[in-house]
Amino acid sequence: MGKGRHGNGGQFKMKISPSRSIGIIGGRGRTGSQFARIFRRRGFKVMTTGSKDSDNNKKLMRGCDIVIFSVPLMHSTRIIEREIVYAVRKNQLLLDVSSLKYRQCRALKKAAGEVIGMHPLFGPTTEHLGQTIVLCPVQCNKETLRSLQDFFASLGIRPIVMTAEKHDHLMAVLQVLPHLKSLLVADVLHKIGGDIIDTINETATPAYRIELNLVGRFLDDDPTLYGPIILDNPETAHILALLRRSLSEITEMLKGNDLRAFAKKYHLLANFFGPQTKEGREKTEICIRTMSRLKRRT
Repeated sequence: MGKGRHGNGGQFKMKISPSRSIGIIGGRGRTGSQFARIFRRRGFKVMTTGSKDSDNNKKLMRGCDIVIFSVPLMHSTRIIEREIVYAVRKNQLLLDVSSLKYRQCRALKKAAGEVIGMHPLFGPTTEHLGQTIVLCPVQCNKETLRSLQDFFASLGIRPIVMTAEKHDHLMAVLQVLPHLKSLLVADVLHKIGGDIIDTINETATPAYRIELNLVGRFLDDDPTLYGPIILDNPETAHILALLRRSLSEITEMLKGNDLRAFAKKYHLLANFFGPQTKEGREKTEICIRTMSRLKRRT
């Protein structure tokens, strides 16, 4: 994807301030309404549209200074391509909050104004303070990007800038891999069947309960959210190939009851993780102690 005007000193500079009007396409959904609240609390005038009043998207696109697409990932590119014909203002900033960025940013690039892809790495039910948001500049002035970074930083949200391609590659590790892990654990437990969940809850260590709770958290949502994150990422096939390779290596260890090969792999991975191993133990111990205190209170 080309650099557009990012870094090329475009003439228009968008200052993110309450004097700017905000329009959110998909602003009635969970993520859209979350961003509507964020901006309204900061004094912005916010207009939203939903699936039932999408006829107002044209008015929103032409009238608002900043437009955010907050639509389901599976439909995001199609909706952006449909509505982008109304993005004729050069003094306008377009954003989207999709979990994937390359195709969405490519569609947004057809706008006359400035474009920055955006991915909040926190859910609509999660407190945003202390969380991270990824910004993918497509065509924008450096000052516009800096203003958007400063705005999120003022909210306690850490902005990270990268290309759309790098974002999607990174999400294969940050989203696809852990989601696949939760899906696979749940599927294996389902295949074991019986009262396995009840048995686990009765006998599991606190550390394993953390693992099980992460699986439960994953399943306590919507497949139309997680499905496209996994299935639409161009790196998912590669991640699955690596998983098959790892399972094949472990299968060979099992066939030969090869503890030496297992220990060699274990130490190799521990060295690769480095200080993260100690940090992981310390932080999970904090979680375990917290869970124990909460259990005693109940």
